[in-house]
Parts: sequence; structure tokens; C-alpha cells
Amino acid sequence: MDSVELKFPVVAHHRLIIVAAERDDAAIKACFEGFDLVEPVAEQRASAGGKYISYGVSVRLPDRATMERLDKAIAAVPGLKMCL
Repeated sequence: MDSVELKFPVVAHHRLIIVAAERDDAAIKACFEGFDLVEPVAEQRASAGGKYISYGVSVRLPDRATMERLDKAIAAVPGLKMCL
């Protein structure tokens, strides 16, 4: 498989899956402060059993350093199960 190089700036679309019992809307929104949001953080849906809630957000990333900073901020969100 050939290596693919990202060409910045890029718009990254994220879906965060959060454990509903550990949900902290303020912390979720705070992790995106200082980033160039194309689409704001928005709750999308709950899982069928109600255990998880998904949030969507789109962020314009001017360079790799910003992308890495965003990845670290997302990883620190309380209750994060995964980020797609």
C-alpha cells in the first residue's frame, strides 16, 4: 500500500462516542475551544440501549501540529469510548 500524505489545510469530520453515564457536555465543547470549527459540536444520537451518545463536529486543521493537538484534546474527553 502506498503512503498517502495529507495536504493541509484539511477539514476533519469527527464523531465522538461517549459513555452516557460519564457525559460532560461542557468538557466536550471545551476540548474544541481554540480550533477552527466548520460545524459546531452537536449531539447526534443515543445508542439503541442508551449506553452511548454520539457527537459530531468538523474542524479545519491548518497543519499537522494542530491535528496532533486536537487528537490529544479529544483523547482527554471524559467518558470517551472512541472517536471516528
